[in-house]
Amino acid sequence: MRMRQLACGLVALAGVTGFGATATQAAAVTTARASASAVIQPCAGKPEVRPATFTISCADGNSYLTKLKWTSWTSTSAKATGTYTINNCDPYCAAGKFISSKATVTLSKPKSVKSNRFFTNLHVAYVSGPKFKSFNFALLT
Repeated sequence: MRMRQLACGLVALAGVTGFGATATQAAAVTTARASASAVIQPCAGKPEVRPATFTISCADGNSYLTKLKWTSWTSTSAKATGTYTINNCDPYCAAGKFISSKATVTLSKPKSVKSNRFFTNLHVAYVSGPKFKSFNFALLT
């Protein structure tokens, strides 16, 4: 039923604006589908597109991303800004302090696995004190 309504809407649009608008609409729909074709796998649960949070260290939860605002999400990469939080593990992890910093996040290197296309690389860049730091983290390896 939904596809029928969409088709009727495109036909109506074509009647008002001409054939070129229909081709543009079809291209936009195809682009939207392609842009959502890559996903990220959280520690538990179903693969996600544009998650608001992401735990990096699944075993102990000592590093994670929150307040993610995605500026792009395509089939080849995704970019966001957010907050990176890490346990400084000083003097040891159970007694450590969690420190948060603003961060930029990039997902890349998608790989097809079964019926999904997963991002396999996470890059996080952030400022810690006076120093700029960054790291890459392998996902689904």
